[in-house]
Amino acid sequence: MTSVTEEIQKLQSRIYELEKQQKDETIKKTSIDHNFSVLNGILTEKKTAIDNNKYSKSAPLARYYDQEIVTHLEVIYNVLQIVDERLKKLEDKQ
Repeated sequence: MTSVTEEIQKLQSRIYELEKQQKDETIKKTSIDHNFSVLNGILTEKKTAIDNNKYSKSAPLARYYDQEIVTHLEVIYNVLQIVDERLKKLEDKQ
């Protein structure tokens, strides 16, 4: 019976660890810094593709669409950074 009890305890601790890991991943996904880094990574990737002109000749509009996306994403990214900085200043005042 002790082996069964030990196995149950091992499984319970494993469940606890998995729940903790899932909670940590959820917190990471909702953190502002993580989201900024993901958005910045997309911008960098698209800018690099545009600069290196890595597009298929069968899709001539792909580069144009990526340039449009980059323009819009840069604006959104900059606005979000400004809002984040203002929120931090307001939080510091309180």
